[in-house]
Amino acid sequence: MRILNPKSRPLLLFVLIASAGYSQQIPEAIDLQAASSTYDRDTGHLVFKDVTISQGDMSVSANLAEATELEFENAAWVFTGNVKISTEEALISGEKAVIDFQDHRLVRASISGQPATINWESSENDEAITGRANELIYNRESGTLTLTGDAVLSSGISEISGSTLLYDFNAEQLVAGSPDDDSQGVRITITPEETNDKKSTETSTAESPPASEDQP
Repeated sequence: MRILNPKSRPLLLFVLIASAGYSQQIPEAIDLQAASSTYDRDTGHLVFKDVTISQGDMSVSANLAEATELEFENAAWVFTGNVKISTEEALISGEKAVIDFQDHRLVRASISGQPATINWESSENDEAITGRANELIYNRESGTLTLTGDAVLSSGISEISGSTLLYDFNAEQLVAGSPDDDSQGVRITITPEETNDKKSTETSTAESPPASEDQP
């Protein structure tokens, strides 16, 4: 089932654009800071505690990070404990993340949690976009963001939920479940906001003093 949602288009902006972008320009420098590190020469296993890795305005932080190669040319990093991926406009949080780097750029990220969450403030319409799922998967090659397991995306008065939600950046479409499988359902909830007239009436009623019992 496909849902065209114009308000979802700004989601294009937040998905880790700062990981040196999509151009062929030389990637920005990667900075790694950690409270401590250990290295096993036999296995090449690296462990960093209380780590933050930054590139441009993107950063990844966690209680623990593990890798088998310090270079980011072609490496998979595993982050665990209080994982946060942030850019200027978005914050993604979870308990575990597996992040693949190629040519010193992030190409895929899988973030899991109970749930993993997304929070983003749209500069276009001043509405917060939030999402949550058991797993969030960003794939740069396919241009998609997938929310799997009790997935929910909400913005303003609208909320979309399903077992799987997929946003296709190229087609600018939000897909609930598999496009070839109608058994995956989706639920859309619209919660109307209170009108200004109703709010004013409630405020006036609450502020009006009670009538005096001595009045005729």
